[in-house]
Amino acid sequence: MNFVIILAIFLAFLLLAFPLHHLLASLSELRKGRNPLGNQLLLIGSILATLSIFLYFFATLSIFCYFFLPIVALSIWLIGCGLICYGAYWNDKQKGTFKKSHHIIRITFAIVLTLILLLF
Repeated sequence: MNFVIILAIFLAFLLLAFPLHHLLASLSELRKGRNPLGNQLLLIGSILATLSIFLYFFATLSIFCYFFLPIVALSIWLIGCGLICYGAYWNDKQKGTFKKSHHIIRITFAIVLTLILLLF
């Protein structure tokens, strides 16, 4: 039983690291006065993805919402990750510092985290 709790905490940390990293990056850029559409998309996407993680883990605690809330949380997660990936793409295109490998890694990481969320 303790292994399951430790695994759940580790997976929650992994799932929260992705949107919170992008939330801090977008807030840092917005604080500096750089306010393009990409930073706004990063901010909105990271807030949605973080909210979806809390909804998903709340659904596992509540028997009443056990079937409905995970579907909603997964949908919000997909929208949030999509906005994060597109916002990062948009920022790099506007800055002229586009590196394809960074975006492939980000999208792959988002897909792996989504699969973890599905299997959890």
